[in-house]
Amino acid sequence: MSCESAHSGCNGISMVSSQNFLKETGVPTDKCVSFRSGTGKNIKCPTVCDDGLKLNLIKSSSYQDVCSGEQSIMIALTKGTVQTTIDLYTDFFFYIDGIYKNVAGTYQNTEHVTFVGYGEENGTKYWVVRNSWGTSWGENGYFRIVRGVNECEIELQCYLVVV
Repeated sequence: MSCESAHSGCNGISMVSSQNFLKETGVPTDKCVSFRSGTGKNIKCPTVCDDGLKLNLIKSSSYQDVCSGEQSIMIALTKGTVQTTIDLYTDFFFYIDGIYKNVAGTYQNTEHVTFVGYGEENGTKYWVVRNSWGTSWGENGYFRIVRGVNECEIELQCYLVVV
């Protein structure tokens, strides 16, 4: 998404714009092109894989807004990938493990992430979410966040992506 220039790429692309980009242009797999982030600027779209092989772009065939409640997100997870956004607060950058709930810090930014599952631990319901910051962050690149209360607006805007 960082090379998508029509809507500011990594510097503020909306969820609907990112879904349209996935449908119209497509993106390479992580195995083909490794994740590159941190500049906040658009970069040149890759023309070959990191290893020099031919670039194949994966496109979605459609997307559907599934953020009409906790159950709708859970059902959507049985059908495919569910992308969402999260409001980031300062304490999120210090997340290591456990079930995240914002308790301190100021609003920093919004991040696009992907729901991958859900569960419950000691009576606390949570979502399992894949982040894009690499496996050295959080729980091997994933985090858990309180489920069912729209924590950090994670249940506000999410889309089932159909490939």
